[in-house]
Amino acid sequence: MATPFILGSATLNYQLTAYAQGLWNDLGDVIKLAERLAPTTPVPGAAGQFKKFDDKNSFMPEKTARAIGGDPVLIAFNASDDSYSCKPQALEVRVDKEEDQAAGNEGGEVQSNLLDQGKIRALINKVALSHVMDVVNYVLANTTQDATVNSQWSSPDVDPIDQLNAELLGIAQDCGSTQNVKITMDLGVWNVLRTHPKVKARALYSAGADVATISLEQLNSALIFPCDIMPANVVYDSARLNQTSKKARVLSGVCLIHYSVPNATIYDPSAFKSFTVGSAGFLGNVRTYIAPNQLWRGHLVDWSRDIKQTSTLSMRRLNIN
Repeated sequence: MATPFILGSATLNYQLTAYAQGLWNDLGDVIKLAERLAPTTPVPGAAGQFKKFDDKNSFMPEKTARAIGGDPVLIAFNASDDSYSCKPQALEVRVDKEEDQAAGNEGGEVQSNLLDQGKIRALINKVALSHVMDVVNYVLANTTQDATVNSQWSSPDVDPIDQLNAELLGIAQDCGSTQNVKITMDLGVWNVLRTHPKVKARALYSAGADVATISLEQLNSALIFPCDIMPANVVYDSARLNQTSKKARVLSGVCLIHYSVPNATIYDPSAFKSFTVGSAGFLGNVRTYIAPNQLWRGHLVDWSRDIKQTSTLSMRRLNIN
C-alpha cells in the first residue's frame, strides 16, 4: 500500500487518461446498467442536500402566479429531504520493473506504453464492474418484491403482461408521467418472458403459437405505454483468485420497473442516484507516480460517490420465479 506522501506525488498522465476515457466508452453495456438504476448526478461539493420524492405531494405542481412587485414562488427543501456525503474512492494498478524487463520494454517508450495500456484496461474494467455491483447491491437492498404479485412467470396460468402493465400504471400515477419509465430485467427473466405463451399471444395478437419467441419491440407493443426495456447481462465472479469460478448475473431473477431521468440532478424524481463531485463522473484522470525505490510505477484513478435512494415511489421490483 502506497503512503499518502507517495500518492501525493502522482501527476496527471494525459496519454493514459485519454486511453482510459476511450475504454470507459467501450464499457457502455456495463456502465449502462448502473446509469439506468442510479444515474450519475454531479454535485458542486462533497456534501449537500437532495430533493426526496417519497410522497405524492412531492409531485404536485406549484402555484406559479406572482403579484405585481411580489416575489417568485420558492421551491425549497423541507424536513423530509435528505443529504448526501460523497466518500472518496480509488483504485490503483502497478507496473513492476521486472514486467518491463520480461517484456523487453525497459527503456522503450512505445513498448512501455503498450504495457501500461494493458494495465489501465484491467483497472478500468475493475472500476466499471465495481461501480455496477455497488449500485445493484444498494438498489436490491433498498427495494422489496411487490407482495400483491404472484410472479411465477414459469406458470402458463400467470400473465406477465398484466403484471407489468399494473406496475407501469402505478408508476405513471405516482410519478405523473409516462416518460423516462424503464424496465430493467435480468437476462434470464427476459428469456422466460419472451417464450411465455400468454406473452406471445398478447404481443402477436394470438399468433404466438406459430413462433418460438418475441422481440423487445413486440413486448413493448403489448404494454400499456412504450418503455425503455433492457435485459441486463452483467456477470461477476464471487470466487477469489485460484478458486473454482462462481459466476452469476448481478440482477439474477429480478425485474425492475422504474423512473429514471438521463442527466439527473438533485431535483428530479429518479428512484436512485449516484452523487459525485464535479462533471467527470466516476472516471476522472489517470495519475501516475514512481515508487521511491524505482522498482515499480503506479497508475491510479480516484473519484467520489454516494449512492442514495431518492424516491420510494419511482421503482417497483418483481422477483421472478
